Amino acid sequence: MRRRICEATAHCLATIGYPGTSIKQVVSVAGVSQGALQHHFPSKEELVAATAAFLLGRSIKWFTQIKTELEKDRSAFGTVTRRSWQDQFSTHEYEALLQILVASRTDPTLKKRIAPKLEKWRERIENEMRDLLTPIARNTDELNAMLTIGRCMMTGLLVHDSLLDDKRRVDAVIEAWIDIVSRATRT
Repeated sequence: MRRRICEATAHCLATIGYPGTSIKQVVSVAGVSQGALQHHFPSKEELVAATAAFLLGRSIKWFTQIKTELEKDRSAFGTVTRRSWQDQFSTHEYEALLQILVASRTDPTLKKRIAPKLEKWRERIENEMRDLLTPIARNTDELNAMLTIGRCMMTGLLVHDSLLDDKRRVDAVIEAWIDIVSRATRT
């Protein structure tokens, strides 16, 4: 039930945005009663915080799968980066998460709930990837910077370039990032 409600919330966030998402709309999309929803999530803040945790948890599962793939082939950075765009960033789930993150910037109560979840997510992702990607970075600081730049680039592509519906440009930027990282690892 909780998963179903979080998925419906993510759908609403991705399609109508944070300000337009209401408990009533989530109830309609989830196909549950308002009482059932509010039994699990008594307020919109609770619902959004749980949805953020749900979405970040799915992301961690994705990175765990990628870690297994990279353990088999440590040279698969390009393949993983391309799949990250397709499977992680250019999805309704990530659009929903972006809605939550943007809302958290100006809502202190929501920020207080979301920031620790985001920090734990970032730490887990960086820890998962550190051992596997260390050969392509000179040190931990460079590795963390590469992961952050990659994440910010993907987010920027979704927010800006995807809105322009220019797939060729998005693909070209991703390929340029892969080339930059690949060249850096050869030096």
